[in-house]
Amino acid sequence: MALLQLYQLPIPQSFNFTNKFKQTRLNYPSIIKCALSPVVFIDNSPLVIYRPTIWSHDFIQGLDVNFPINKKNKLNELENKVIMPLNIGYENGNLGILQLLEHIDDIERIGLGYRFQNEIRRALDIIISANGSHVGLEGKEDNLHAASLRFRLLRQHGYTVSQDFLNGFKDIHGNFMECVQTDVKGLLSLYEASFLAFEEERDLHDAKFFSTEHLIKHSTQANEALENIDRALELPLYRRMFRFQAHWYINAYNKKKDANIPLLELATIDFNVVQSTHKREIKELSKWWENKGLARKLSFVRDRIMECFFWGVGMIFEPQYHSCRVEIAKVLSLITVIDDIYDVYGTLDELEIFTDVVKRWDINAKEDMPKYMQVAFLALYDTIIESGSKSSIDRGEDTILVLVKAWGELLEAFLMEAKWTNQEYIPTLEDYMDNAWRSVSGLVMLTHGYFLINHETKKDVGKSLENYHDLMKWSSIIYRLYNDLGTSSDEIARGKTANAISCYMHENGVSEDVAREYINARIDEAWMKLIKVRVDCSQNSEDPFVDMAINLARISLCTYQYGDDHGAPDDRAKERILSVIINHVKIKEIEYA
Repeated sequence: MALLQLYQLPIPQSFNFTNKFKQTRLNYPSIIKCALSPVVFIDNSPLVIYRPTIWSHDFIQGLDVNFPINKKNKLNELENKVIMPLNIGYENGNLGILQLLEHIDDIERIGLGYRFQNEIRRALDIIISANGSHVGLEGKEDNLHAASLRFRLLRQHGYTVSQDFLNGFKDIHGNFMECVQTDVKGLLSLYEASFLAFEEERDLHDAKFFSTEHLIKHSTQANEALENIDRALELPLYRRMFRFQAHWYINAYNKKKDANIPLLELATIDFNVVQSTHKREIKELSKWWENKGLARKLSFVRDRIMECFFWGVGMIFEPQYHSCRVEIAKVLSLITVIDDIYDVYGTLDELEIFTDVVKRWDINAKEDMPKYMQVAFLALYDTIIESGSKSSIDRGEDTILVLVKAWGELLEAFLMEAKWTNQEYIPTLEDYMDNAWRSVSGLVMLTHGYFLINHETKKDVGKSLENYHDLMKWSSIIYRLYNDLGTSSDEIARGKTANAISCYMHENGVSEDVAREYINARIDEAWMKLIKVRVDCSQNSEDPFVDMAINLARISLCTYQYGDDHGAPDDRAKERILSVIINHVKIKEIEYA
């Protein structure tokens, strides 16, 4: 197998690896042979040598970005067919409320929500005005599936709705009615709705346990909903990465006997057209990465430009946000390089110098750094200046100052973790998290994204960003905890003392399994807080920055669900990138190739 093959990585003559515990330099041979693992040990000291990228520059430049023009022209025709029920459906009596809800759900699951934002908002306004916040439905449509779907769609779009709809499906003792246990469609909708609960909504938490229990029972039986049950139990819809979900649902929807053919065809063409845009962007990014030469000049760092772009697509895939998506990928690639400097290579003295120079934002002070740090600093300097100039804020110098502040705080958090490792210190979980939700880098990516997605002029850009503090915090906490679940084993192996797993184990004297269970519970709590903030932020209109922050949590789950797909991407990670960025969607019933 390819994953068991050996490979050789050249170590430059100037390479000196820091023994984090003794602060001494070790000498290594110019060539090191190692297995395809993220960590190799030499003389009992951890040396991280990351797997080389499987996405070569030549491969990326060879991607076909063309798509038949005549199919692009067909988009408008198909849009009109898909949009018609939203415009003249429920309000004029052409559709029942359940049909309208299901049409909206299909549009969003299949990846077309961004095309119909205004129409979906108008339809949801009509629906909530008809029934209010209690999500009650009338007549034949008053069933568990319809009520749960209505709650979920309204809650995820930021409407104020109540969990009281559950009362209609309980007996006098407060238990769910026996008939609900066999309603697989209703159980699936209830399960998905329960993942949009607030912390205080105990009935929805009970509904999650109830629906999970009975869906597991149904999953042992042969029925046509088995695939949907297994997929839901693996991961709820609200936490899935949009583009990966859309690719899957296009194929699943194609199997439905009552599929809306215009919707299916529009989704197929749209996915491939947007994907062609993404291919052009990764080609642009790969040229930038090659020109910077960081992977060549700093051979100890991760070469992950494709994976960084996958994050950008995960955070904001819509084609109109080209600059934001590309910039996020550049920022994450630099974060990855600088993280490796702090985590693998630099001494504490060098790291303190680097942190100070970035905070002072004095390009002349780069001479105080060792040569390898100068390479990273110059790349960072150029990128922040470029990012600041791209944002359309009148006072561009303020944008750059805010970006520099965010980077300075990130490097301070990196430095704190390096000191903990150097001192072999394991903090309490809360002390760790106070630093770690910043060190995970979500704030930096979102700060860059904020200025590239919001084009209105503001007098005080720093203050306007502070309005989203809780949104960014809870998204970053989720990112941090998923990251730790996926990377803790390798971090412990190379001597890094502090992550959420090890801190909880050390503080409470429990096993790793117990610690992981606790961290998963903390993740669920953080999702509930994030959803509450999302509703608070979106009372009046759709806000692309709010969605981008939530998407940060989603792409972090996608990346770390089965391990470390950023540091040590496996075949599963490769398939995700192929399905989202490389391979067109192909539907046999729709001839367009």
